[in-house]
Amino acid sequence: MSNNIRKRFSEFSWLFFGILTLFGVAASGIQVIRVTDDRRALFLELTRNQEAQDKLLEEYSRLLLERGTLLSYQNVDRIAQERLKMHFPEKVTSVVRGSKEEGLAQNGKGS
Repeated sequence: MSNNIRKRFSEFSWLFFGILTLFGVAASGIQVIRVTDDRRALFLELTRNQEAQDKLLEEYSRLLLERGTLLSYQNVDRIAQERLKMHFPEKVTSVVRGSKEEGLAQNGKGS
């Protein structure tokens, strides 16, 4: 009878091992599906973020161009004349108050 018990135990252990292997393969397959789905979702998020970055870079480039246009000499001159009523003087004279050495001597920094 002990031989019969051993035979049944051997059959049961193979059946148990087979079922355990089947569950392991099924769990592994489910995990692969989850990881693939997560990777797909992350890739879609990455694509959306890259598109948003591209749009922001385009806007930044346009803003740099606009800033360059607004800071151009012609634009500053036009705004100064129209809004601030500033005009370039018709006659420009230069005033020289002595030489550089005289200025230093007057300030007490000369020799």
